[in-house]
Amino acid sequence: MGIILNFLLNYITLAFAIAAFVIIIAVLCVKRKSLPKNTNQVLILLLILLIIYFAFIIWITIAAGGNQPTSPPMPITE
Repeated sequence: MGIILNFLLNYITLAFAIAAFVIIIAVLCVKRKSLPKNTNQVLILLLILLIIYFAFIIWITIAAGGNQPTSPPMPITE
């Protein structure tokens, strides 16, 4: 499970997903009428998967954002 989370939360994966999201939105807006029906459906499916991925990233960020220690850190005395 750790390998999957490391992959999903990686900056490179996130950058690729953002770029793919922008490209898919642009293609759907510009060539909506001229695309074959199958291609249009595949692009919409990919768009839905990317939206689910972004929702997961936001959920993980919010869930881990409140992960603060109960007391301030104490230095180790020797």
